[in-house]
Amino acid sequence: MAKLSIAHFAIIFIILNLVAGVIQVVVVDSDGKPIFDDTATGGYAFDTDGNYTADFSTDMQEEIQPSGSIDDASDQIARVLDMMSLGFISKFTNTIKKYMYGFTGMLDSIVGPMLNDAARTVIFGPVGALNVMFTISYILFGIYLFTGRNVMEEV
Repeated sequence: MAKLSIAHFAIIFIILNLVAGVIQVVVVDSDGKPIFDDTATGGYAFDTDGNYTADFSTDMQEEIQPSGSIDDASDQIARVLDMMSLGFISKFTNTIKKYMYGFTGMLDSIVGPMLNDAARTVIFGPVGALNVMFTISYILFGIYLFTGRNVMEEV
């Protein structure tokens, strides 16, 4: 039987997560909404009384006062560019998270609503067991790629 190295595990994890990420994006219901979206699962309970505006309007009645002067055109351009940059970075990291940890997200959508909150967080959370396992595998595989040495082999 062949001995599996960390490179084999990492390649298997990468393929598994990529496939799960693609499945999360591609599989939709008849209305075109994603099935593996967080709000499509049974883990979210929404308030049914329909009175959402009362809390929002009482806490948020103040006008927004942006910092800096509005008259300076360079400040306006810098703000727009900053918002575009931050939006791009946010979308980029969310895409990486979806495809590099897709299997965890898919399992969370399927099995997560049946677990209590503590177990769900420990297993599927951002620093949950599955994400930590995938991250360690990716780090060890990166070390293997850059150094050519398998850090898991016996000395």
